[in-house]
Amino acid sequence: MKKKIALLLAVLMLATTFTACGNKTDNGKANANANAGTEQGKEEAKKKIALVTDPAGTQVFVLNMIDGLKDAAEELGFEPIVVECADAAAFEENTRALVEEKVDLIIGGGWPSGEAINKIATEFPDGAKYALIDSEVEAENVKCISFREQEGAYLIGMIAAMVTEPDENFFGGVHVNQGVGSWKWRYGFMEGAKSIKPDSTFVFNYTGSFNEPAKAKEFAIQQYEQGARFINAAAAGGDKGVFEAALEKGFYTSGQDIDLTDPNNKFIVSSQIKDSYATVQYLVKQFMEQGDAWKSDNEEWGLEEGTIGAVHVTHESENPRTDRLTDEDVAKLKEAAEKIKSGELDLKTLPKEEDYK
Repeated sequence: MKKKIALLLAVLMLATTFTACGNKTDNGKANANANAGTEQGKEEAKKKIALVTDPAGTQVFVLNMIDGLKDAAEELGFEPIVVECADAAAFEENTRALVEEKVDLIIGGGWPSGEAINKIATEFPDGAKYALIDSEVEAENVKCISFREQEGAYLIGMIAAMVTEPDENFFGGVHVNQGVGSWKWRYGFMEGAKSIKPDSTFVFNYTGSFNEPAKAKEFAIQQYEQGARFINAAAAGGDKGVFEAALEKGFYTSGQDIDLTDPNNKFIVSSQIKDSYATVQYLVKQFMEQGDAWKSDNEEWGLEEGTIGAVHVTHESENPRTDRLTDEDVAKLKEAAEKIKSGELDLKTLPKEEDYK
């Protein structure tokens, strides 16, 4: 990366020089070169903010982070750098290279970047400012933003119980992997469904990758054949496969991260909101405003902060609401959301997965 950036700067310098020299006197050349040098200095004075993440593909969570960084750069005037990494080794190598390039703020976009951010921040505490989205690490100089996804998932679980028939109490879910992060989603979803149908039972499958729509579709069809009539899609880029299966088989489902309801697919009845665009915007604006005074205190966001929610409950949609959700249902959902925000319904403390019944 270092060589590429140096080469790019060299090309930019040559282009500026040739443009300035065309049809000018020697004095004009000198003035043009001086102006070019001034502009060069301005470019070099720009802050550099990098986002290190896994390949975006069709992952809306990652795509939204990238959009958030680029839009913030246009508004605030820093240089945005996006680095997509294929594996753990690439995360560490690229993060290290960004430190060598004197990047001012390095943001790890998602838990896959956590190990590399933690290691490099510990190894080079003064090499840059560090932040991590959607995970937590031990290094005290890394500002970690995590989410209470279980709060939005609770609302989706309620919706699942509401849109299915009274005697349908078997629910499914297709996730990326079975880990601590996934547990928050699954726990909230199960608790929400049980609040409406106490005898609910569940099945979950895991694609093992962020972009496996074919595998996600296969799992969803298997769950449908087992009796699931609402299958929560939480497989990142794999969600497309669940949506296809829902359209073919006629079961209900939900999207993740952004509003993925679709007038062409009436079976996607909601989406669990997780606003990674706003998260990146918040981080970089805070950094640009505070500069050296920027603090690495960790933060956790949920319904109360507005970054977590559910379409047709906490977030409106341009798409029509399914007729499976009545006005009375929505009123109950909004009431539950307010109880979560106030703490009356406490979802902040989760049981361990092995202890959950």
